[in-house]
Parts: sequence; C-alpha cells; structure tokens
Amino acid sequence: MVRGVGRYLLPLALLLALVLALLARPPQAPEARPEVRLLGVEFTLFPEEKGVEWRFTAQEMVEEKGLFRIRGGLSGARYVEGRLDLRLFAPEVVVEAGDNLRAPYARVEILKGCYRLELSAPGRGEVLIRQKEGFAAPWVRIEAPNLRGEALDFRSDFALQRIEAGSPRFEFPAGGAFGPCTVEGGSS
Repeated sequence: MVRGVGRYLLPLALLLALVLALLARPPQAPEARPEVRLLGVEFTLFPEEKGVEWRFTAQEMVEEKGLFRIRGGLSGARYVEGRLDLRLFAPEVVVEAGDNLRAPYARVEILKGCYRLELSAPGRGEVLIRQKEGFAAPWVRIEAPNLRGEALDFRSDFALQRIEAGSPRFEFPAGGAFGPCTVEGGSS
C-alpha cells in the first residue's frame, strides 16, 4: 500500500514544484501600449481662443503618451475668423496640453506685414508657440520689406506687435528698401 501512495506522491510533488517555480518568477513588465500612428494626415486644432484654428498637413501623426507628434512634409496654417493669418513650416510639431505647439525649429510667414521668420535652427533649441501668447525661440531671423535682422531670446505675439528680444541687430530702411513682399498673399 505504501508503494501505491508513492506512485501518486511523485507526480503531486512535481506539480507542486512547478507551481512554486511559476510563483517565484519575477513579474513581467506590462506590454507597452502600441502607439497610434496615422499616415497622410490633415489635422485641425481648435485652441481655446475664439475664432482661431490651426490646420496641418503631414505625412504622419503619432500619439505618444497623450501628446500628438505631427511630422514629415509638415505645413501648418493659422486662421483667425476664417482668414489665413500665418503659415508654419517645421520638420515636426508636438501638440502639448493647452494646444501649445513645440518644434525643433520653424519657418513662419505672417501675411499682414509680409514677415518671414526663421525661429531657431538645428541645434539652437526648441521653438514654443503658445496659443494665448505667441512665439518663443532662442534665436530669430526676421525679414520683411522694411525690416531685416536677428536677435536672441525672442518672444512675440502672432502679429509681431509686442516683441521682446536680447541682443537685437535690426535694420529699418525707409520705403521698403529690402524689396517687395515675398510672402504669398502677404501685404505690407
């Protein structure tokens, strides 16, 4: 009879050893949530400011931890009350909380005043576009028919009416001496 019980104890002991081995294994990390990737996107952003919208086209948009990264052939446009206000070109734009935009660098064309801005450059720091405030960049180059120059630590509203900058070097010739407006649809 002892011999018959041993026949059942060996498989039971093996099963118990297997269960203990499985329980002793370190827990596995949860699987990473797959990112959402959209290709060939047209994306419209409606910030809190009444009558303002941003329209983007790009090769792809990726959602990463609640942020949206728009990249590849990116172009954007800001409309105020249905009228084109400015164009934005950047290698990528990240849409943050509050609909603020962040880019490694950007080119902006502001139609009213015929301004062309280079906001930062590769390796110079990021550009921040705050919906309620405007642009912030570590460096800027501005060109318009009656203005040309550059500055550091640039901050401005979208219409370039309130500008703050460090180490400004600008020229303001009378009569638009730098030439005609080169911003498509722009006016001085």
